[in-house]
Amino acid sequence: MKRILVIIDNLQQYEKIQSLINKKNRANLNFDFYHSNVPTDIWDHIDFKNQNKILDVNQKTDWILENFHMVVSVHCYQFFPAKLVNGIRCINIHPGYNPVNRGWYPQVFSIINDLQIGATIHEMDEKLDNGPIISRKFVEKFSWDTSLTLYNRVLNAEMELLQENFDKIFDGNYLTKKPETGGNFFSKRDFKELLEINMDETDTYRNIINRLRALTHGSYKNMYYTDPESGRKVYVNLSLIPEDEKEKD
Repeated sequence: MKRILVIIDNLQQYEKIQSLINKKNRANLNFDFYHSNVPTDIWDHIDFKNQNKILDVNQKTDWILENFHMVVSVHCYQFFPAKLVNGIRCINIHPGYNPVNRGWYPQVFSIINDLQIGATIHEMDEKLDNGPIISRKFVEKFSWDTSLTLYNRVLNAEMELLQENFDKIFDGNYLTKKPETGGNFFSKRDFKELLEINMDETDTYRNIINRLRALTHGSYKNMYYTDPESGRKVYVNLSLIPEDEKEKD
């Protein structure tokens, strides 16, 4: 029996992966799911709630090496230590096309910097979102996409890649390719620097709209300006509604 540790911080992907595991019905694979100590919706799922499923990979590296044959990271909010990625096969399912979209919130920087976007499954090394690529694919990006709509398309691509490569990944009989270049890396600090609007800044409509839609992610409070009288933050979301194809006729 091959024991596989999955560290996941995305509820939507958890439910899809569970469905895929059930569909595959591989009796020789045992999946054990944990999440990080950053609160997300997954904490309230019946499979995790009150189950003591928080795992710190830095504190539990030795335990992981002793008890599992491989580790899978799915939108995990932790950086894996060198001892872990060098001691056991660690696979990352990343919501970006490596090496173009390494780092935090790939869809945001794809919109702002007009970069291609997609999904990647890769072996992990000592750098963030780096390492030999197992499989990857692009997704379409439209001028009316917000961070959320593009992100959802990337999530679907992740699951398509996992389904296509499931047996190869967990049987360890796949080929990898090295990233062509170091690519682009965007940090959480890079993201935070985008959030505050300078009301005196001038720019083109194109750049302003791109920044607004890149930081519009459903009900999340991202981009804001500060009201000069009260000092309160005022959050801004952008609604983009493409003309219906039938209306064009």
